[in-house]
Amino acid sequence: MRRVVFPEAKKAVMTECEPPKCGDGQVLLKMRRVGVCGTDIQVFSGRNRFMTFPIVPFHEGIGTAVEVGKDVTDVKVGDTICVRPIIACHNCYPCRHGHVNACENFNSLGVQSNGLGSEYFAIDAEYCPRVSPDLPLDEAILIEPFAVGVHAARRGQVEGKKVLVVGAGTIGNFVAQAAQLLGAEKVAVCDLSEEKVEMARKAGIALPIVSAGKTLREVAAEAFGPEPADVIIDCVGAKPLFQQILDAAAKTSTVVIVGNYSENVELNVAQIQRNELNFLGNITYTRDDFETAIRLFEERKVYVEDFISARFSIEQIQEGMDQAVAGKAHNMKTIFDY
Repeated sequence: MRRVVFPEAKKAVMTECEPPKCGDGQVLLKMRRVGVCGTDIQVFSGRNRFMTFPIVPFHEGIGTAVEVGKDVTDVKVGDTICVRPIIACHNCYPCRHGHVNACENFNSLGVQSNGLGSEYFAIDAEYCPRVSPDLPLDEAILIEPFAVGVHAARRGQVEGKKVLVVGAGTIGNFVAQAAQLLGAEKVAVCDLSEEKVEMARKAGIALPIVSAGKTLREVAAEAFGPEPADVIIDCVGAKPLFQQILDAAAKTSTVVIVGNYSENVELNVAQIQRNELNFLGNITYTRDDFETAIRLFEERKVYVEDFISARFSIEQIQEGMDQAVAGKAHNMKTIFDY
């Protein structure tokens, strides 16, 4: 079978290997499509501190079940599967308390272990939620990043709140959409990119704002007037923006960190303490978040038109990843088809 490998930074190659065996309790998937996430770009560029080369990339994937192992009852051959790619140990403190997304032995496919960049992939059935065969693959491939948005909105307890989402890329857009679907009073999303802000407008986000030349405090004032944002959700993870987020946060408001920071930032602890700010970490999603994301997609409540900005065959892996890196400021989603 064909398998993608990143042997070193900025290099992608196609290899051949034997297909995996389908073990007890597992499902063997024939992969149909994978999506490129910001994490994949970090991995490809050698800037993700949680992985080592060589690595088989990708954690966003849609496949068809072609074999099911012993004792698998929830999946049958022919089902369309949207892989839930965060593997948990189920034994550590977070797992035992219902936070498998924050497992002490956190394992994201394509980062800590080999990912979905293979023609066939075997995985435990618990990570194989089914999606409706009526849902187009170009929509189903977006379920996983939308689940991130659902979890972030829930972390921020956005219902009835004024929410500012920083960053209007795929994750930022989906966080903003999830916040609106989960009952936020007002949602603003900002970005330097006019194209991404226009996409937010198309997606029905109430307050899309181009932030070029503005501080985040000015963006918040433009969005909400004299009333502050109750919740700020950081979907960028950029060191130069961190202090701006801190300055834009009103006393007692909540900040949710979604973006992956590739370098450490200096933190003014007194500003957090004296303003009684709530700073919340955020990592991936729970099983319930993922199932909610599937339901909202199947109910056609998520705007996904024009989200796929680049499409390649899996044999074009080097060209596609180079394009994803070069166009990351403007791309929404790059996908590879098998």
